[in-house]
Amino acid sequence: MWPFKKKIKEQPKGRLYGNRYNNQNYSVWGNLSIIEKFVLVASPVGLTFIDMMILDVMFGLGFWMNLGISIASTAGLVALIWWITGFFGE
Repeated sequence: MWPFKKKIKEQPKGRLYGNRYNNQNYSVWGNLSIIEKFVLVASPVGLTFIDMMILDVMFGLGFWMNLGISIASTAGLVALIWWITGFFGE
């Protein structure tokens, strides 16, 4: 019998989506289903359309002005969600 105990090496815990710090060639888009890809593209478009309709009813601005404001508000909301999830994810 050996006088010392053998050290048991612990396996590093796997992350949910792999080790994102070492693997730079990891594509999240490639692992999504077709429905998830469609929703990721269609939901900002739908939100922009809803914003555009609301602006048209409320203010009656021109088409291009409504479209510009709607795109800016959608981009702002996406950026806000990105920032909040990054802030709480750390």
